[in-house]
Amino acid sequence: MLLDDRKKYLDAEGGTLFGHGSYHIALMYPNPYSVAMSSLGYQVIYRLLNEHPDISCERTMLPDDPEALRRTRKPLTTLESGRPVGGANCIAISLAYEPDLAGVFEMLQLARIPATRAERGDDFPPIILGGPITMSNTLPLAPFADAIIVGDGEPVIQPLVDALLTEVRTGSRQRLLDELAQIPGVYVPARHDSAVPSMLLSPTSDLPAIGQIWTPHAELSNMMLVETSRGCPRFCSFCVMRSTAQPMREAPLQSVIDVMQTDAPRIGFVGAAVSEYSHIKAALRAAIEHGKGVGISSLRADRLDDELVELLTAGGYRTMTVASDAPSQALRGKLKKGLRGKHLIRAAELAASHGMRVFKMYVIIGLPGETQDDLDELVDFSLEIRKIMPRVALGLSPFVPKLHTPLGDATFTPIKEQDKSLKYLRRQLRGRVDIRSVSAKWAWIEYRLSQGGTDIGLAAYDAWRAGGRFADYKRAFDAMQAPERDALEQARNHGLWQPAGMR
Repeated sequence: MLLDDRKKYLDAEGGTLFGHGSYHIALMYPNPYSVAMSSLGYQVIYRLLNEHPDISCERTMLPDDPEALRRTRKPLTTLESGRPVGGANCIAISLAYEPDLAGVFEMLQLARIPATRAERGDDFPPIILGGPITMSNTLPLAPFADAIIVGDGEPVIQPLVDALLTEVRTGSRQRLLDELAQIPGVYVPARHDSAVPSMLLSPTSDLPAIGQIWTPHAELSNMMLVETSRGCPRFCSFCVMRSTAQPMREAPLQSVIDVMQTDAPRIGFVGAAVSEYSHIKAALRAAIEHGKGVGISSLRADRLDDELVELLTAGGYRTMTVASDAPSQALRGKLKKGLRGKHLIRAAELAASHGMRVFKMYVIIGLPGETQDDLDELVDFSLEIRKIMPRVALGLSPFVPKLHTPLGDATFTPIKEQDKSLKYLRRQLRGRVDIRSVSAKWAWIEYRLSQGGTDIGLAAYDAWRAGGRFADYKRAFDAMQAPERDALEQARNHGLWQPAGMR
């Protein structure tokens, strides 16, 4: 990171930690600072590692301008002290989405560290990888990590640190790998091959999970992030957080209220099912009574009522964000969304009555069985909502099947068809409804990565080295020397359909 950027970010932060331990961990996030500081999981691991007396954990993110750093001919450094990342004792990486793997390659190159284990050997710091991506498919990550934490990271921190410190005492990387392989929920490719261990879940005592840093330079500006519950009680057939994999776990209300004793001006409630939290109204009320503004991630429309929306408005909430997750009622039914159009209409009415400015709705397109009639229904429904709210925004995302879901083996709708649907919706709603959409091409890359084995990860590395354009990925995937291993079948063979403790 450039010196000017480091100073700008550090000077604006609240809650920065400066560890004093002799073992140095560089905590990497393969996106720019504004995204990294809006990741609760990244901040939780940052705090937990720094709580250990022998550890000094410092952050490093994808530079805002990687080429500018290259021109200095200096390596990637940490934010807190400017220490070269390559000089750390260990590199820990938080990865949220499959396409972010390109950011990992970029950052390792900037740090002058080979990306693959085969290139690194024992002369470089071990690389530990974790994050939400591990709930679906870890195999494409295997060529690049010495160990991967599968599922929640909190239960693993203490035994992970013990193993890392053992390597310092013994000087043996092989012993480190042996010890890591014995930790439940830790996948060590060099020991486990493709037999990925079952996913770990944090106990309720780990909740609420709270962030550490607030800053105006984060996408979630000046917010102390709080996760009041983890998992989801719903059964949406497309989602990796569905309750068969992630049972709902809640924090006691008082423990949530206690963490609001902070200088942060705003409290951001985040999670897979924030509006499902039993005490969400009481938590919002407490934040407002503490003089805090509030933010909240996407809400379930059928959980909204006048009291809840009034609290959101009192806390400064100005955009009602809900998920339709399908363009039509018929497809919502097939997804087991449990949501009807009347709930979305009611959400818009509540937003309007409380003076909110924008109604934003997330919609997945390219779903199995989708027809032109479904798209037409979305157009008509969006215009109906616009009669209630003057500004309506759609966030459109092509459907990407994820492993460990009922739709995990669905096919990806061809890119040309996705683009045709996107163009149709833009044309029909132009000037009346704002539309933002994920590129169908890059969604296809995410799909290939989410479904593949170790070889698809290596193909992605080849594509990044060739320039990282869509054509490079297409060429690399098409040129794979051996048939792609069926990751879905591997997962089934190794019993990855349930997390540890749920079998």
